[in-house]
Order: sequence, then structure tokens, then C-alpha cells
Amino acid sequence: MKIKLVILFLGIICSSCSRITPSGFWLNYKSELITEKKNDQGPWGGTLYINWSADKNTEFNIKKITELASQNGWKLIDSTNYNKVDLINMSDFGKPTINLPLKNFTPESTEANLKSESFPRFIETDFKLYRFKTKWLIFEPGTDNSTQDNGFVLLSSDNKRMTVYQLWGE
Repeated sequence: MKIKLVILFLGIICSSCSRITPSGFWLNYKSELITEKKNDQGPWGGTLYINWSADKNTEFNIKKITELASQNGWKLIDSTNYNKVDLINMSDFGKPTINLPLKNFTPESTEANLKSESFPRFIETDFKLYRFKTKWLIFEPGTDNSTQDNGFVLLSSDNKRMTVYQLWGE
């Protein structure tokens, strides 16, 4: 009886880890199409990125993606188009990057100035960046200033590639 309970408990823990991790629900979305992923979580914060590449008969649908995000507490804030020509200088040591726009932490600021955080970029073509408010906070290091605007979806213009990013904590 004890062995069955231990096995049941371990099964529950293993199957629910993606729900405990911030944005872990994305790990279950079209998992057979995931080509890159990093889920680095710690006690003071973490980052997650997942890249998908669709096969020839599949496309990513932004309406379905935003519905899934909404069902998991992500609220769409805005979106920005990026052209391939804009991406030429977005690299770090020769590897493509994306600078994710974070809301300015300065409390007295009346403008929507944006800071940014650099992540690896897997999409080399035109794409649209969707910014979301999540249930998790990101703090400006050394201050109490925070924002929940820290979830991002990049979708290639042909809807064949998609990357999700989230960062939280300090």
C-alpha cells in the first residue's frame, strides 16, 4: 500500500511540474514542435524561453495562442512588428538576440519609456512581438519597483515559427 501511495505521489508531482513553474503551461503546448527551450527558475527569479517550429502542414494561430495565454493568466497588452532589416544589428557575439521591451521602472515617469532585456532569438525573418501582463512580477534590482509586463510571444510573419519568453523576479 505504501509503495502505491509513493508511486501515485511521484506521478502527481512529475505531471504537475509544468503548472508550478511560471509559464510552465507553454511546455505542454504543441510539445512535439518544440525545437529549443530553457526553463531556469530559482528562488529569486527565473527565465523561460521556448521555440517552436511548425511542420509544413501546421501554422501557429495568434487567436488560439492569445486564448491559451488568457486562460493561464496572461493578458495581451500590445504588439510590435519587426522587419528582417531591423534585426541585422540584434546580435550578441554573432548570435541573434531579441531585446524584450520592459516597462520603465521609474515610478515618476509619465511616459511609457521602455527598458529592455536581451534573449536568444530563433526567428530570422519578419515577426510580430506580442507583450503580455502575467501573474508574476519582475523587480528592478535593488528597488521595490516592479511590473507584471513580462511575458512575450514572437510569431514569424509566415506563422511557422514561434518563441515564448518570460522573466520574473529580481
